[in-house]
Amino acid sequence: MPSGRTDCPVCRGVVGCKGGGNKQCRKRDPRSARIATILDTYGGARTIVGTLRSVRANTRQDELLHVVPNLIVHEPVAWNDIPIVIERARLELLKWLSTRPNLTEIEDLCVRLYHLRCLEHGGRGPRGTLNPFEGIVET
Repeated sequence: MPSGRTDCPVCRGVVGCKGGGNKQCRKRDPRSARIATILDTYGGARTIVGTLRSVRANTRQDELLHVVPNLIVHEPVAWNDIPIVIERARLELLKWLSTRPNLTEIEDLCVRLYHLRCLEHGGRGPRGTLNPFEGIVET
């Protein structure tokens, strides 16, 4: 059963979209998108692909935003490329954090907790945002 757009010359209705990297894709967004990583105050990191405006709209006041420099993509990202996008964002974040000596108090908290969460998961980065209510036990 076809799941993509049958009128797309790239996908032809087969399972999964080939992504906006192909200029002939019907789902391709003509606006350029950026890859960004957001560090929250619990040490979690999430990767977002979107326009600069949408990336900034997804960032809360107490979070640290890093946009991968010199890398422009087009949405939708192909399904097989998502792990590569996440890993590239993580590597660029680590490189960026090593060059930032002067951080505000909130930014420093985000970075320290992120590094602690990375240690928790064998250095590969946190798997998700920490939920503080999971670790609280009432007696």
